[in-house]
Amino acid sequence: MNNNLPPIAGIDVGKKFSQMAVLSPSNTIVAKAKIFHNASDSIHNAVDILKRIEKDFAAKPIVVMEATGHYHKTLFYSLNEAGFEVYIINPLQSNSIKNLNIRKVKNDKIDAVNIALLFRFQQLRPTNIPNEDLDSLRSLCRSYFNLVDELTAYKNRLLAIVDQLMLNFSDVFDNVCSKTALAVLENYPTPKHILHAKPEVLIELIRSTSRKNLQWATKKYELLISKAKDFEPLSISTQTNIIMLATYISIIKTLNLSLEKVLLEIKELLNADALKDTPVLSPLISLLCTIPGIGLITAATILAEIRDITAFSKPNKLVAFCGLDPSVKESGQFKGSKNSMSKRGHKLLRKVLFIVALANIRKTSNGNKCNPVLYDYYHKKCASKPKMVALGAVMRKLVLIIYAVLRDKRPFELRNPEEHAKSLDKSAA
Repeated sequence: MNNNLPPIAGIDVGKKFSQMAVLSPSNTIVAKAKIFHNASDSIHNAVDILKRIEKDFAAKPIVVMEATGHYHKTLFYSLNEAGFEVYIINPLQSNSIKNLNIRKVKNDKIDAVNIALLFRFQQLRPTNIPNEDLDSLRSLCRSYFNLVDELTAYKNRLLAIVDQLMLNFSDVFDNVCSKTALAVLENYPTPKHILHAKPEVLIELIRSTSRKNLQWATKKYELLISKAKDFEPLSISTQTNIIMLATYISIIKTLNLSLEKVLLEIKELLNADALKDTPVLSPLISLLCTIPGIGLITAATILAEIRDITAFSKPNKLVAFCGLDPSVKESGQFKGSKNSMSKRGHKLLRKVLFIVALANIRKTSNGNKCNPVLYDYYHKKCASKPKMVALGAVMRKLVLIIYAVLRDKRPFELRNPEEHAKSLDKSAA
């Protein structure tokens, strides 16, 4: 037995219960337990087992568990409070060891043992107890983007119904999901309803919801009437379509209201943090907002998902965490030349970085480049690479910028490659 190695407790986390297997320093199973998350006695029993193992081997067991949604959090906090070092691993890591045995057997007990063995094979870092505000910020940002995705889905469904009821409605209102357009559709769902509406009532509805003048509202009304007359014979004005239209409008309004509430909660959380004696979140978000294309929500999401920049010893580790690192295909003398993005990292971070990258390679309405350096970099890449590959390269550059800003705790400075090289030479000197 190697006395230098500590015992390892592997925990396979489930929704209502978890399976724990404790390995000795020689990797033999010395204890097993089924831990029910809704029973404090069951969790206390697991702690007692770990303390007994600590006495038997004169070494505190290390606990390793898989990140499983939010189900692992109860155990994580309980075992941390009991004084044990806890490691949270990515499911991709635990899946990598599933073929350790020749036999195709999978159950919670075997998974718990494999999770413990994984610790022996890989170097892992203990997971810090989450900052409560940071945890709340992450939940709010994830909710925000989930609501945005749902809103987009229901807007597409609404458009499909509107096209059947009045295909040329978008000729009147470019944004069919705008407040004014939704108000018209809610009150006058078909061309027939529009043609039979009282002119003064419909004009007032357009004016009040758009907050434009009477002249503008009247022109919109006249165009709407013209388009309604053209499409009225072609309209599929079934009762089902009318009901579905009303349903989707109601859902879109609810989702918009929910988005406003989540956004307000995020702002209140950051304002409360800023008023603390030692603010944690607001200074870092302010630094991130100095990067072109990054606003409050994207900055909050980036910080909430990265959490602690010191967890990444090198910028490339943060690149891999975001799933922007290239996949590697090598075997013997073969070396793959067409290696795509791994996409094994954080999906939401990639989504946010994609949005920020698009903002950095565009021009403003007056023709100015939002980020001249990344704009030029993107277009040089496009000369030899497909556009999406070039955009991926911009996303990677942004990760390096984010890493530097959070690591140095200094605002972003726009530098071209030559200026950046000079600054590096000065700092080295």
